[in-house]
Amino acid sequence: MCGIIGIVNTSGRISVDRTANALDIMASRGPDDCGVWRDGDILLGHRRLSVTGGDSGHQPMVSPDGRIAVSCNGEFYGYEGIREMLSADYGFSTDSDSEILIPLYLKYGIPGMMRWLRGEFAFTLYDKGTHTFYAVRDRFGIKPLCWWKSGTGDVIVASKAKAILEYGVAARWDIRALSQALTLHYQPANRTFFEGIRQVTPGCVLICQPDRQPREYRYWELEYPDTDVREGGISETEWVARTKEMLVEAVENRLRSDVPVCCHLSGGLDSSAVAGIMAAAVAKPVECFTIEFPEIASIYNEADIAKETVRYIGGVYHPVRVTQSDIMDNLSDAVYHSEGLAVNGHLSCKYLLNKHIRKAGFKVALTGEGADECFAGYPHLRKDLYETFPASGRRRLIERLYRTNLAITGTEIACGKSLDCSAISRRLGFVPSFIQAKAGIGFRIYGLLTEQARENLLTFDFPDELIRDLDKDNRLPAIHPVNASIFLWCKTALCNYILATLGDGCEMSSSVEGRLPFLDHRLFEFAASLPIDYKIKNGITEKYILRQAVRPYVTDVVYRRQKHPFQAPPLTCFFTSAIINRIHDELTSNGFLSLGLFDGERLSRLVRMIPHMDRVEQTAIEPILMLLLTVNEMSKRFRL
Repeated sequence: MCGIIGIVNTSGRISVDRTANALDIMASRGPDDCGVWRDGDILLGHRRLSVTGGDSGHQPMVSPDGRIAVSCNGEFYGYEGIREMLSADYGFSTDSDSEILIPLYLKYGIPGMMRWLRGEFAFTLYDKGTHTFYAVRDRFGIKPLCWWKSGTGDVIVASKAKAILEYGVAARWDIRALSQALTLHYQPANRTFFEGIRQVTPGCVLICQPDRQPREYRYWELEYPDTDVREGGISETEWVARTKEMLVEAVENRLRSDVPVCCHLSGGLDSSAVAGIMAAAVAKPVECFTIEFPEIASIYNEADIAKETVRYIGGVYHPVRVTQSDIMDNLSDAVYHSEGLAVNGHLSCKYLLNKHIRKAGFKVALTGEGADECFAGYPHLRKDLYETFPASGRRRLIERLYRTNLAITGTEIACGKSLDCSAISRRLGFVPSFIQAKAGIGFRIYGLLTEQARENLLTFDFPDELIRDLDKDNRLPAIHPVNASIFLWCKTALCNYILATLGDGCEMSSSVEGRLPFLDHRLFEFAASLPIDYKIKNGITEKYILRQAVRPYVTDVVYRRQKHPFQAPPLTCFFTSAIINRIHDELTSNGFLSLGLFDGERLSRLVRMIPHMDRVEQTAIEPILMLLLTVNEMSKRFRL
């Protein structure tokens, strides 16, 4: 992957001399090469991580006649066939997959070319003939793309907000984005936490033309069937076979690279399946990197299961040992690189995982992200399913769900009081469990605000804004509640947290390209059409069809194991007095309280009570404190 910059400087007020600094601040995204192309008011910049194309992949790339220029961050799978199709009309001059963008655009234009692009990507393209500048982001938001517009109409686009700040844009909190994050954990999908700096919405194109306001065009959307009806003639065996075929193909495509490829491995089905398919596809042992928590023997430590998987596939095991002190010590750097907030120490863990991967000599890692969105793996989706069951059978299943998912109770499945989500209930007929859980975190956070801050936030109905923004055409009430929840999760948690903060932000901090087979859009579209009972069998077995499809590639333990989202052991459960004191000092510091949002005395009492809480309460309080700790780190690192 890479770091890109695009500038539309029609007023001449942007100091393009700062471009070198802006590119340098993204050096970890592209340590292997750097390039700038400029034509009058337009500038494209590029930092390259060399993965495919060898020495011929220098960017920005320009068409032979000088009309089209592109700067791309990402990978396009199946590009060889596209090159062959286009080669009769276009003379390719490099081996890079990115070069296909130019002839695709010349042949089909932006709307038409998008159907050919498959992968993780963000790119800028300038058409000198029509004076049109495009900024394009992939379907799910795997790759970040931020943009800012001046009062005079100039536009800066970059992979990271910090690069835009280098042009003299003032670093200030986007209070609306922060307020929504404090209420529901996630900022809107089209906003960053920096005032005035937005995100290109996943699946969209930002279009800039002379004398017109920048506008977004959506080229792809998540689609689900209106009713949960099984297609005639398709048996379970056929669903399994097709799932296996498409997943294997998605993994094999992502193994194509000019540099060695490794994988992230936990104790779960998703990453284990990817590792198993990799092992079947390559001639040498798969290098597997797993986070271990040596201080803690508990449900959070999946090392033994991962080791069994490595033995089963004949791979090589690389432990990445993380202590509770490591989580605190690396939180600041993880926040800086990801430009996001977190509810658990898994942010530091992902940062350290990729640091070890790069140190071991790898630039590319396959991950299991996206499987739970494809095949309904999260526990909160089972809770949503149970709301459709008769009351007589619902209670027992819900009790079992909570009993077996204590680690995520309060963060993904609701527990206790929450903020008002009645707007969502009126729209959908139910409140997705994960939104109720996030509103529960918000309820606790509101209790820590100053009186003035609480009054200000209570003037907004963030749940109402969320559902109106994400379901403008009122489609969600017509689809199954599980699919409606997946849709909302993808538009909030997936794009803004799992992919941006924990994914790309942590991966590219160490110049590691993450590849995500489960977010191959063809596989995802296929999975969207699965009957709900094939996603959650009998209301209990999540990812049922996927389990059957990958059965040959995983161990018996992994095959039978319930979904456990990756979480670091909560600092509020497994702590030392030094950690408690450090949290207390950070959250009662003059710098943090100067934000004017939080009440120092309430924060102090809460932190001092942690050693006296029971385990359930300690677990529930961790996302609140981690969210505030990461707000503090954002403020310090970016001087917000």
